Amino acid sequence: MYTLINWLRKRINTNKETKSDKVKNTKKAKFYRPKYKVPADVKLHWIMPIIFAVSVLLILISGIKIHKNIAVYKAKVLASSMSYGSELPLWGGTTNAKLTLGNTVLSKDGKTLAVEVKYDDIARNTLSSFGKNYRLRLVVTDKNKMPDAVIKYGMFSTDGSGVLTVHSKHGFKNQAFIVMLVDRGYLVSTNALTTDGDTYTDDDLDKSITAQLADADANDNSSSSKKDDKNVPPIFYMRLNAHNARRSKTNWSNDREIVRSLFIDRNIKEKQKDINKNLKKIEQGNNTIKEMEQRLKENPDDQTAQKQLPILKNSVSTLQAAVDSQQKSVDKLKNSVIRKNILEPKETTYKRYLVDTLDIKRR
Repeated sequence: MYTLINWLRKRINTNKETKSDKVKNTKKAKFYRPKYKVPADVKLHWIMPIIFAVSVLLILISGIKIHKNIAVYKAKVLASSMSYGSELPLWGGTTNAKLTLGNTVLSKDGKTLAVEVKYDDIARNTLSSFGKNYRLRLVVTDKNKMPDAVIKYGMFSTDGSGVLTVHSKHGFKNQAFIVMLVDRGYLVSTNALTTDGDTYTDDDLDKSITAQLADADANDNSSSSKKDDKNVPPIFYMRLNAHNARRSKTNWSNDREIVRSLFIDRNIKEKQKDINKNLKKIEQGNNTIKEMEQRLKENPDDQTAQKQLPILKNSVSTLQAAVDSQQKSVDKLKNSVIRKNILEPKETTYKRYLVDTLDIKRR
């Protein structure tokens, strides 16, 4: 019995030692087992296609954005026009006269554009006061040919502004076009003053414009293309877009309605605005005068009130005189009798030039 128990104890101890050795061997095996590492070139082999795909995608997105930006810029350039008060530049010739762009109004139906051309004193003395004495030229692009355009130019009295009307029965695209303005009367004066007796005809004018539009050689002195620069009449031009004009609440059937919409109604509105501002100042001034008078009543020795009161009264009096004058001007405009054909005689013919772009380098 004792021998059996000793044998079992030895057996159990032997099994424990065996298991302990196995665990130790397993831990050692796990601890010393070499780890597998992916080579760097293999990793790069898998990453490179991803980087390439992302790069291509970014290039495509950038290209699309650039294309859109260019398209937007071109659209803005095509649609851009001269703003109110801009001086009309010269396409050719020289002069001290200045013309500026005034009000631009589009009829209610969007088919007629009316443009005011303001003259300075020199222009009134050197340029014709009759619309019939001007030549008109229209410059358009292939995308905005305006084949049905009807263009007229007249003057609002002999000392007033010029009025250009452009009518299109199909309306206007949101794109710009150029109208050139050349005075025939000025050409007569220039021709009379030339020492060589040379004349500058309509054909010469159109050849000169055509040469510039075609970007001809600036050193070409051939008489078939242009005369000497000193004989070139002043050619004013304006860049217009009907979509940038103020929209009228009515359509126009005659010159009187155009003039009222372009000048009269607008001037009345502006003058009335000035009157209201001055009336408000007068009210404020009168309130201040009452304050100063009250101060002097309470304290006759108030030096501030003594000094300010006469100045205030004089200012209010001046403003009241201005209001009275402005009101008379408004009443005169409201009651003015304007002929239906006030802009006659007009120039009603023109020549049209078709170009690729309106961003033309003039020489």
